[in-house]
Amino acid sequence: MLQQGRGDDVAKPAGVFCVEGEWHDDLAERGSVLPTLELLERLGAIRFIHRDTATPQELRYFLERWLSRKYVSYEVGFFALHGAPTQLKLSESNKVGLAEIASWVSGRCEGKRLYFGSCSVLRAPEATLAEFLRETKASMICGFTKDIDWIESAAIETVILNRLVNGGRVNSVEQLMKSARWAPLAQNLGFKVVYRNGVSR
Repeated sequence: MLQQGRGDDVAKPAGVFCVEGEWHDDLAERGSVLPTLELLERLGAIRFIHRDTATPQELRYFLERWLSRKYVSYEVGFFALHGAPTQLKLSESNKVGLAEIASWVSGRCEGKRLYFGSCSVLRAPEATLAEFLRETKASMICGFTKDIDWIESAAIETVILNRLVNGGRVNSVEQLMKSARWAPLAQNLGFKVVYRNGVSR
C-alpha cells in the first residue's frame, strides 16, 4: 500500500532518478512516465528527478550527474526508454547497449537498484546480465523480457517504483510480483529480477 506523507517529522523517502527517452517521432505526442512519478511524489512515497534524453551523450551526462555525491540518496535508477534485448533505444536513431552503460558507470552503482521500464531489455543471456551487475556493482536490476503495453506497464510501474524505494529488502519487488494480486500481470509482461548474486524469474 502506498504511504502518504504525514508531516515534517516523517523522514524523506529515498529518491528515484529517471531518464526518459523519445517515445514518438511526433513531437506533439505527450506520452511520458512523468505523471506516474508525480502521483507517487504527491502520495509521499518517493522523491524524484526526471530528465529527458535523446542521445547517448545526454544519457551519459545525466548518469554522471546522478552518481555524484550530491544525489547519493537517489538510490533507484529508472530507465524509461524503448528497448530491445540488451539495448536501450533513446530515439529512432540512437541506441545504447547494456555493456556500454556498464562501462560508463563501472563500479559506481553500489547499493543502487536499477529498473528498466523498457520492452524486452532483460531478454538477454544470463551471462550478459550477470556481467552488467558485476561491472556496475548495482545490487539488482529489474525489467521486462517481453514487449509491453503502455497502460499495463504504467499500472505495474507505480507499484514497482514504490516497492523499490520503500520495500526495504532487495528482494521485496520479487516477492510482490509473485503475490496473487500481481503475478498474472507480471508474468504477462515478462517481469524479471536479477541480483548480483544470482537470477530470479
